[in-house]
Amino acid sequence: MPAGERVEVVDKDDRVVGAATLADCLSRGLLHRAVAVAISRSDGRVILQQRSRRDAWHPGRWTLSCTGHVKEGETYAQAAARELLEELGIDALLTPVRKYLLPTIRDGRLTENEWVTLFSATSDARVDADPVELEGVKEFTSVELREMLEGEELTPDSVFLLSEYLRAGPSARNSGV
Repeated sequence: MPAGERVEVVDKDDRVVGAATLADCLSRGLLHRAVAVAISRSDGRVILQQRSRRDAWHPGRWTLSCTGHVKEGETYAQAAARELLEELGIDALLTPVRKYLLPTIRDGRLTENEWVTLFSATSDARVDADPVELEGVKEFTSVELREMLEGEELTPDSVFLLSEYLRAGPSARNSGV
């Protein structure tokens, strides 16, 4: 999502209190909405994406299958479906796992302060990764994912969200078609 795109600013109860550009939210730490999607394959492996090395936010680190911000006037579900199609070229039936108020995360001059809804789906569709936003994608087993949680390879928000996803168990990993 371009930094000039507008997002809704929300309060601690996720009620809309205004709107701002994404750049403004990140520079001022304004609370806004985001989505994360975990796509598992029918064999249980989970797709993760590696962020572009040119990105200002945790470049080169691994994150969930797709992540992104909710545009002004968009629902969490609409944003998740849009991001999944834009970043991985996948159209899948998404199921919400849960909404989280993440702890504030700083990276250089940027501050993420977000309500994030985590979605999941199972899909064996071919991945068509966006080469501008991503370095690439890879599929990981649950054992590999748990090992990654102990290292420095994941973005800080992904450590939290991936832990929650794995804790939710098979019902979260096998929730879509």
